Amino acid sequence: MAPRDATSEKSPLLPTTAASSSKEPAVDVQKEFLGLSSIALQVSLATFARIALYSIDYAFLGHLGTTELAAASLASVWTTVPLLTVWSSMSAIVTLCGQAWGAGNAKLTGIWLQMGLTLVTICTPPLMLYYWFVEFGLRASTNDEEVVRLGIRFSRILMFSIWPNLVYVCLRLYFQAMGVMMPTTVVGTLSMVVSVTANYFFIYGALSWAGLGFDGSAVATVAASWFQPAALTWYCIIYKKMHLQAWGGWDFSEFTRERMTVFYNNSAPAAVNSLVSNVASSALSLIAAWLGADIIAANAIVSGFWRLLWALFWGFGSGTQIRVSNLLGANRPKAAKTLSMLGFGCTVVTVTLLALITLVFRADVFRLYTNDGDLLNVCVSVLPIFIVAFMVEATEMVFASILSAMGQVHITAWTSTLATWLVELPAAYVLAIVLKGGFAALWYSICLMELLKLVVYAVVLRRIDFAQMAREAVKNMEVEDEKEEVNVAVAEGGTTALGANTGLPSPVPTTLLTPSGLVHQWDHVDDGVHPHQHHNKEQS
Repeated sequence: MAPRDATSEKSPLLPTTAASSSKEPAVDVQKEFLGLSSIALQVSLATFARIALYSIDYAFLGHLGTTELAAASLASVWTTVPLLTVWSSMSAIVTLCGQAWGAGNAKLTGIWLQMGLTLVTICTPPLMLYYWFVEFGLRASTNDEEVVRLGIRFSRILMFSIWPNLVYVCLRLYFQAMGVMMPTTVVGTLSMVVSVTANYFFIYGALSWAGLGFDGSAVATVAASWFQPAALTWYCIIYKKMHLQAWGGWDFSEFTRERMTVFYNNSAPAAVNSLVSNVASSALSLIAAWLGADIIAANAIVSGFWRLLWALFWGFGSGTQIRVSNLLGANRPKAAKTLSMLGFGCTVVTVTLLALITLVFRADVFRLYTNDGDLLNVCVSVLPIFIVAFMVEATEMVFASILSAMGQVHITAWTSTLATWLVELPAAYVLAIVLKGGFAALWYSICLMELLKLVVYAVVLRRIDFAQMAREAVKNMEVEDEKEEVNVAVAEGGTTALGANTGLPSPVPTTLLTPSGLVHQWDHVDDGVHPHQHHNKEQS
């Protein structure tokens, strides 16, 4: 090794703020805009495809009737919490499989998948039992006997989608950890065709068969849920045999106590986070349920439309996070700051255009879900505050993306959690129930929460030193491959279990979980792709 001279001996290992500022190349705004737009287009298209898949069931149910839509939506409120708790815990697979694959330990990659498949199989019977007895929750939520009766039937049919849903997330994250993305994207797209076909066939029938009516929608969800793991298994495992790169065959003797402890330590935090988030979301949905069946149905319709809007603007939020994190890792704080402002500007323009289109078409935007005049009037009545909440949250989300790119996830996590439990829920109860503000009151509570988060994030960003953030990113070696991050964003955009619940603003089917809250949940999955953020250097 050549000896170092005195100058190099005294120079710091990391660039100083002054040095990094003077040596940083000029920012090519046009190039950055084109790069950001490219990422945004990819993520938005992938996310929109998935969101459209989850909107299909509610579109068919809405055209069956208000009671049917309300029953399915309320049933999903109660069944989602345990389902997504187990679903989210499987983020351990992408973390551990990614680490094992990156370390060249192919056999261990397969062992982690086996542990995940075993766990979801063990959890399925208790979850099915919970679905079967959902009647207790439904009766505590509404006095409408028809809604309760249909909700019970819906959840009892839907319980047969639990196991394939959970198996699919295991397989999808396993292949994602190996860098295999395209098959899951194709399967997701084909699932839309399967869902539309299955809904029409099972609800309305064909030829001389009259169909199953309301029950047909739940059966269609089950069919689509089984299609996903079956199609992925056939293509990746049976046809292409991609699993042979990281599969040593089933061997339960490999399930050592040490490995099970590691799996638990990686899965439990995500499960707890999901549980806390979804309990809060379901609580808000139950407030909507207390307002009556028409509000439950309107809630599902407005949520479905919100998810479609979210998919169209989230591409810029995701792209901003990816580009800012990469520029900070490359020690380019000025470029990162410019990109942050560019992402903010693009988001504002996109959201403004979407808001104007929504205001122009008004009731027509909800006709995808129902033709019921009274229900359409309920939806249109909240349109003004819906637009305000939509624009505030979109702005808040791009600020949260910038903070996440800087590794300040603790700020967004604590702010989101405290704002939900201490502002949104109390405000919703007081405004909607105590003061009898109705459906619109729920949106005022959401808007209030998002406004608070927006102010907090804006203040934090105003005080942040981008140069210092760049130094910390370099110190932590948080330099990711942009193509990999885009692939992850495309793969994860808007994904959740089929038949899961979303309510007011949410990109997944019926809780009052807002998109920003859902993005916080996805951070647990996305972070796991990058081994530098989780640290088990040694895996045996």
